[in-house]
Amino acid sequence: MSSSVEGSNISIRNYPTCAVDALTRLESLIATRNKQNLAMQIISEVIFLEQSDGDARKSQGLPTSQMNLFQEFQLIIALIEYFSRPGRDATRNAIFLSLFGSHLTPQRSKLLSRLISTAVSGSVAPLLSSAGTWMQQVGCKTPPSLEVAQNIVSDFILFSKKTPEQLKQLPLVGPQFAANFMVAVADLYLNEQRDGALIPPPDALLDAITEWITENPTLCQASQQPLVLPAGAIAMPFATPISGLLRWAVLAPLISQRSAYSNLHLSLLQTLQQLVCSGEAAALHAQDLMQIVKSLQNHCSRLAEANLSPDADAAYQKCMERFAQAVQIALNSNCITNPIQLLCMLEALPPHALMKIVLAARKKL
Repeated sequence: MSSSVEGSNISIRNYPTCAVDALTRLESLIATRNKQNLAMQIISEVIFLEQSDGDARKSQGLPTSQMNLFQEFQLIIALIEYFSRPGRDATRNAIFLSLFGSHLTPQRSKLLSRLISTAVSGSVAPLLSSAGTWMQQVGCKTPPSLEVAQNIVSDFILFSKKTPEQLKQLPLVGPQFAANFMVAVADLYLNEQRDGALIPPPDALLDAITEWITENPTLCQASQQPLVLPAGAIAMPFATPISGLLRWAVLAPLISQRSAYSNLHLSLLQTLQQLVCSGEAAALHAQDLMQIVKSLQNHCSRLAEANLSPDADAAYQKCMERFAQAVQIALNSNCITNPIQLLCMLEALPPHALMKIVLAARKKL
């Protein structure tokens, strides 16, 4: 590997000092659109110590990092310190998005997950703010975001005897990141479309998220806050965690009797009652809610194979009761995109008394 990057005046012999120097240099390069290639080269070769020779670029594999574990630790500390400095949010977000785009090498992906877990542990608000912006820009349900979410679950839930205080305080430190994290993590569990089965979230995760939105019903809307992006950047559409968490609450009776799901459901109803939405800015997308409908249809198909009636199935009845309550409030708040499509799907489900009332009332409007 060469000892410097051509045109950057940055030596890469003294790591991590060179990475710190590179971050400062990037601030001006990223603002200069005709220097983007140099900026990306510095990020690859100086910050992540990735192999950049011609053969590596021509190969089918991604660039190979020469970074060892100690250097990775040094870089994480350097990034934490850099993003903790006073400065413009737009600059921090531009640097973060440049470091961690939507197409990550395996090494960058692992480092990103460890960096964000470190920021959660240390309650590093500026870095979590940039991470929240990054999640929205690359998509909360894309593989990079899902990997970050899964890593946080592993670090703070699965490998911890009790939920750490830092995770409990996450909505206060980084509300936008917390909201986008919920979008991602909701997609990981009780998602038959993803896993082919209804896999429940860890109990501690369910309890933590329920506590978050019970204490702050507007938290789910934090992802709707305007993003602070560099000049010329286009903000990607936001997503709220309401649909995914509602899927948890509605489908839970099919696999669990935990009262925590009932508490989650009540908190989501409170959140929906506070929403006043319309048009494309609606907080609930019919397509997401139809995942719930399809899972209920699948359950009814299994009941039919066993010669059982949905009317006599307590789990199905409880699911429909929760779903009907949520749909009614969401319709009244005008926060569902393309509600007609959803209502048609709901009418195809085996009848349920409360849902029939909700659908009939909608037809009268």
